[in-house]
Amino acid sequence: MDDIQEKYGLEFNELFSEMRPIIYKLMKQLYINTWDYDDYFQEGMITLHELLQKITNLDHVHTKFKVAYHQHLIDEIRHIKARKRGFDQLHPINVYDCADWIGSNLATPESEIVFNHLLEEVYDKLSTHYKELLVKQMHGEHLTRMQKYRLKEKIKAILFDED
Repeated sequence: MDDIQEKYGLEFNELFSEMRPIIYKLMKQLYINTWDYDDYFQEGMITLHELLQKITNLDHVHTKFKVAYHQHLIDEIRHIKARKRGFDQLHPINVYDCADWIGSNLATPESEIVFNHLLEEVYDKLSTHYKELLVKQMHGEHLTRMQKYRLKEKIKAILFDED
């Protein structure tokens, strides 16, 4: 950092503080879910340092930083989406190995026993209001989004003993 001060007569932190509004603006334009404020500023510092190593004078340094930082953020988003793309793709299955259960809509006796047991356990532990909601849901009647959410959370609490 001393070579930057000797070269341009400015401290790195002073120059970086001038770049903060650019970082704020680009932070709003190119949002990255997994990043927080510190990540944006750290990447901005790295980009500014790399830029200062490349350029010979400070003419249009703000514009050069904005372009370099913008491109860096776009590259980061592209890398994140490329990693995510692998998770989004489904892996093919061999139809011949799974032919007996792919087209079958029937439940096995074991799964029905488990389902009925869990349903009975949940139903017994629900209050009368939630019992009514569960019956409505199972009959396909309309419930509001909040009613569905509360019923789901109550059932999860019963099944996973989160009381």
